Amino acid sequence: MGLVGYFYQQLTADRGYLQTLCPFESQIIGVGPQIGYLFPVRNMQGYLNLKGYDEFDAHDRAEGYNIWLTLALSPAPPTTEKAPPPILTKAPRLTFSHSMVHDCEMSAN
Repeated sequence: MGLVGYFYQQLTADRGYLQTLCPFESQIIGVGPQIGYLFPVRNMQGYLNLKGYDEFDAHDRAEGYNIWLTLALSPAPPTTEKAPPPILTKAPRLTFSHSMVHDCEMSAN
């Protein structure tokens, strides 16, 4: 449920008879409510949407009300979650200092 709207502005003039006398470039604003509902349909997912617009601030076009009812069917979302990929870590890096190597050589002699 929510609010929807649009703004339409024609960028180029209409073509046809008397174009130079009547270069219509229409515009309009529409605002209204919307409600949608998701539901299962066999192995698919359905979406029903109802929205209505009150059109106003019209120039060179009709204004009024319009209502849209739409139905969309799509594949259902996956039901099982995949396991996350394993986390890769590096083994601790062993470092030797020069004094450690020197101590080992002395004790071997």
